[in-house]
Amino acid sequence: MSRHTEQLVGALFNVLKTEGHTEAQQRFIESYQSHAPAQREELVATLVSDFVSIMQEYLTPQERADVFTATVEYLREQFLSVIEVAPVAIIVVAEDGSVQLWNTGAERIFGWTESEFLTESYARLLAELPDTFETYFSQLQRGERLTGIETRHRHKNGSTLDVRLWAAPVYTTGDTPTGATFVISDITAQKQREQRLTILNRVLRHNIRNDITVLRGHLDLLADQVSDGNKHVEAMEKRLVNIESLSESARHIEQLQARDDEESLTTFELGAELQNHLDRLELDWPAAEIQSNIRAGTTIEAHELFPYALDNLIENAVEHNDSETPRVFVGTPLESESSQYVDLVIEDDGPGLPKVEREVLTRETETDLMHSAGMGLWLTRWIIRSSGGELVVEPSQWGGTRVVLKLRTARPSPDDE
Repeated sequence: MSRHTEQLVGALFNVLKTEGHTEAQQRFIESYQSHAPAQREELVATLVSDFVSIMQEYLTPQERADVFTATVEYLREQFLSVIEVAPVAIIVVAEDGSVQLWNTGAERIFGWTESEFLTESYARLLAELPDTFETYFSQLQRGERLTGIETRHRHKNGSTLDVRLWAAPVYTTGDTPTGATFVISDITAQKQREQRLTILNRVLRHNIRNDITVLRGHLDLLADQVSDGNKHVEAMEKRLVNIESLSESARHIEQLQARDDEESLTTFELGAELQNHLDRLELDWPAAEIQSNIRAGTTIEAHELFPYALDNLIENAVEHNDSETPRVFVGTPLESESSQYVDLVIEDDGPGLPKVEREVLTRETETDLMHSAGMGLWLTRWIIRSSGGELVVEPSQWGGTRVVLKLRTARPSPDDE
């Protein structure tokens, strides 16, 4: 039973009240209360059947006609009010591509008023490439839907807008579409910001790489002229490594924003991925005491940069730990509440994350005081969220930091279903 049936039942109930049919309304309430424990679809189907019986028992044929007429008008007013307040363009076109409905959002985005655009050709006036639009419209006429397609449309003033559109066929009679409904958002400003940020990012990274190359050359010459372990040389070397790391993080951030989240998701065998990171950790930090409890055979779906996030979290567990034998636990020991997710735990016995870095991982937005501090942690948070996962930071069993990642299990392929 579709949600539209539920809406119809709700509208009929409201009309019974406004039309003064209180006896029939009370009988319907009793029917609902008696069937409430049933499953949702079963409940709606039962209510529809009971509604027909109640209408026939308590209302005359004319009263029934009046109730249904009032219900249609009630739903129509609700529908129109939603369309008019929507911040996006909502356009309904007929089978020949002429516009039949043009809301306030469409007028605001494209400049034409309703009276100017009604009955005009959508493709001829709006689409930058009419042939491409005709391809889309052909898909809709075959009963297909369009979801989040990025294309370009024309404004009344002659400028071109970047837009994202969704569309579905409209059926009035039978199984053949008689038109289509389009929902369109203007993403011009967003695309311009992305383009400017991409260009700025690439120029800065190019200049940084060139400057680092020059500085390293001079630093190597300087190091040859001073004793080993010179604190000034070591300080400059450390700063150069930090700058390289920052440049690499900027490249990853550009990669994150460049692709749609769904397009960038990939499948990882979590046990194998974790083991690779732990093997490298043992090589780089031989003094560390590493414990693991990895559930075998668990596959997750995450952003393609997920390995970078793991590296960041696992290395942080030992890098800022000043004990002689840093202790780290990595594993999947917890049974998730839902089979759709798996929990991954990373915890240590270090001094705990500083407040500013803890907020980097848990706050919704960056504050002015954070600046570039914790850039790797910012990127880690974005990767996990782009993966459809969640991230929690809390004290560990040893008094250090415990990070819990809730990751989506991989969806089965069509061949597996």
